Amino acid sequence: MKKFVCWFLALMGTQTAFALTQGELNEVADNLEIRYHLIDSMPKSCPPPAKQCYLSELRLRSPMPYNGADWAIYFSQLMPIYQVDSELFKIEHLNGDLHRLTPTEQFGGFSADDEYTIRFYTKNSQITRSEFMPNYILADQAQRLLPRVIASTRTVRDEQTQLEQQPYLAPFESYHQLRISDKDQTPWMGTGYLAQHQSEPVFSHAPEGVIPTPRAFKVVSQGRINLDKGVHFELTGLNLADIEMAARRLAQLGVEQTPKGLPVSVTVDPSLPIEAQGYQFNSSTNRIAIKASDAAGAFYGVQTLAGLMDLKTRSIPSVAIADAPRYAFRGLHIDSARNFRSKQFILDTIAQMGAYKLNKLHLHLADDEGWRLAIAGLPELTKIGGLRCLDLSETRCVLPQLGAGTGTGLPRNGHYSQQDYSDILRFAKAHHIEVIPSLDMPGHSRAAIIAMESRYRALMAKGKKEAANEYRLIEEADKTRYSSIQHYHDNTLNVCLPATYRFVGKVLNELQRMHERAGVPLKTYHIGADETAGAWLDSPACQALNKKQTITSMNGYFIEQVAAMVAEKGITVAGWSDGLSDVDPQKMPKQVQTNVWSTLSEQGHKVAHQQANLGWEVVLSLPDVTYFDFPYQSHPQERGNHWASRALDTRKVFEFMPDNLPVHAEFWRDVLHHNYNADDKDSGLKPGVGYAGMQGHLWSEMIRDDVQAEYMLYPRLLALAERAWHKPGWAVPYQAGRIYNDKSGYFSAKSQQLREQDWQRFVALLGYRELPKLTRQGRFFRIPTVAASRREDGTLKLFSEIPGFELEAHINGRWVSYHPKLDFDSVDAVRAVLPDNTRAGRALPIPAPVEQDSQ
Repeated sequence: MKKFVCWFLALMGTQTAFALTQGELNEVADNLEIRYHLIDSMPKSCPPPAKQCYLSELRLRSPMPYNGADWAIYFSQLMPIYQVDSELFKIEHLNGDLHRLTPTEQFGGFSADDEYTIRFYTKNSQITRSEFMPNYILADQAQRLLPRVIASTRTVRDEQTQLEQQPYLAPFESYHQLRISDKDQTPWMGTGYLAQHQSEPVFSHAPEGVIPTPRAFKVVSQGRINLDKGVHFELTGLNLADIEMAARRLAQLGVEQTPKGLPVSVTVDPSLPIEAQGYQFNSSTNRIAIKASDAAGAFYGVQTLAGLMDLKTRSIPSVAIADAPRYAFRGLHIDSARNFRSKQFILDTIAQMGAYKLNKLHLHLADDEGWRLAIAGLPELTKIGGLRCLDLSETRCVLPQLGAGTGTGLPRNGHYSQQDYSDILRFAKAHHIEVIPSLDMPGHSRAAIIAMESRYRALMAKGKKEAANEYRLIEEADKTRYSSIQHYHDNTLNVCLPATYRFVGKVLNELQRMHERAGVPLKTYHIGADETAGAWLDSPACQALNKKQTITSMNGYFIEQVAAMVAEKGITVAGWSDGLSDVDPQKMPKQVQTNVWSTLSEQGHKVAHQQANLGWEVVLSLPDVTYFDFPYQSHPQERGNHWASRALDTRKVFEFMPDNLPVHAEFWRDVLHHNYNADDKDSGLKPGVGYAGMQGHLWSEMIRDDVQAEYMLYPRLLALAERAWHKPGWAVPYQAGRIYNDKSGYFSAKSQQLREQDWQRFVALLGYRELPKLTRQGRFFRIPTVAASRREDGTLKLFSEIPGFELEAHINGRWVSYHPKLDFDSVDAVRAVLPDNTRAGRALPIPAPVEQDSQ
């Protein structure tokens, strides 16, 4: 440090150009303090041309003098900065979310401990803390040295909650930091709000039952069946491999397979009058009998045995169950492209999907920020496209979007080798789960484009022009200027080039070979095909193609061509609903899977109805209820995005009525927390038309590690499984031609009462039985925040909507166990903790100053 101070002092009074050394850059990065302040997410006026903006500032402080100007700071800002109010610094938007901050000629250097403020305006809105990315990078402007993450902008892990914290981001304490306009009525969900709007649990223990709820469930006799001696499987019509993973889960929960264990007969007979994937389950003190017409049903029957079990007593009730799924498609989408999800995370998630009877894993393996699957013959895709670092030439990697920093390792970088992918396929098969790969095209393809440009340059340098152009995905003569929704100007394949289709064909062929080598045929391929914004307008290749044939939509043309390639291989084609809206249905294969992701509050039911009426297999992927990258609650400390839902908790997923999409207007609100109308007068489903199923989604832009991913996934995944498998009696039947709103009244008081009773049963099973099982298996789930209110006598009332946790109050600097006689005014915060006290949930202060403003 003495050397560092002397170096700074030597620079005082000089503004001449100089060359940083690597050691000096490292020391600056380790000592410079950066603080981000969100001042107002809804300022009274925005500098033109933006109509909606937010006002922020960066504060820079060096603990010692520094007069150099040969530096730049690179940082991620999700929404582009378009005006900077500073004479000393300038900020440029480079591409995507990457920005560069540099000193101007007026900058006279840092004086010791003086703070320098850079105020700026950003387009649109950014209101959750997780939208403010970490890992600012210091580099020399000449790009000679190794860049380094500025230490003060790194995240840290909270010791008690194990959640990511952002010390570089100033606290959010104003209601103006939560709202996106003066019409925004989103509440700040603190302790008082939760006390008013959440249901207090009524069960003090787990009722008899299982998640997901069986179609028919009957307790045959009182008393419980002890499994202390384990179980012994007797199989007829199937192999042990068909149920092995369910048996493994039983063992993890304490019930081993032993010769003297309770006999469990498992029979598969296709002639049995049991629906596909369904089963019959009967338990007694002498034997458990499971029958199914297929292996999947038998597997689910054994999973029900594990689901019925109480961990403390290792016992189950004597029951008779007849069960079958509501939907054939019960899926989960995992985005490994934006921020990489480890192979172990995928395997762990597959195990829980199987436990709760989900059967489709949609893997998002390529996007602008990363290509995550090794493709034989195209090593650049993962060597360059799977790595983010600060290399503006992008010859070694792609740009460090989403706060990736400079590191080359996990968790943000990485890819699945062919062996990794084979292992995932086999593990999924053992859980009766189909893997649906997706390599998003033609938009969201920047990682592929950059990788293939690297391949092009390398081959051209060797004089191999034909080989270089074989898979090149851009046209140099194309001068189209566009910006994608994620603010990229170069992320879309040129759909008019033959090389694009050679590339797609190569990837498809290699993908199909990987599945065949794993013994798991590729059944469904997801094109992606969403969010192509204004590309190809000035492409000579596209202009020439348009002269040969009339093309109403270039994106539609691409989808039709690729769909034909996929179908020719005997593979079902899938895509996102917005891209599929661009095609001519007559030019598509007979079988098409569409993931409808329009928001319900913006008449999303119409898109679902229209595409289902085409005869397509509609998988409901509605962001306002199935996107698990949104926050559980509208509170700045809850991680997540905000554009479609401000609060997506476990109960909201549980309340979903997928067969009747417009009915949710009666009790849900839009993203500004307003009531909305759902008009179905002219968009109804045809008689007999329904949906293939539903899918949850774990997008990863703001999920930088697997721990956070599990926090976002559990316990919402269990509510998704409940709704995909089981149709509750309180659901309102769909009837075309209605208009729904908060006053339409089709969801009767009786049905609401039945829903509440069903929720109480579900949440008791969740809290008392299933979350302990997740704990036993090492899964990281969200511990609920706590509702608090003052009783008439001045004492504190606490409850957690999900039971089974210990509740604590913070008094005089320490946490104490809650009891009903605690004085409300003596408590400054509350929280829930695991029963073994190994981890705490997010604490909420009492009172929250902004909370009263938001109610």
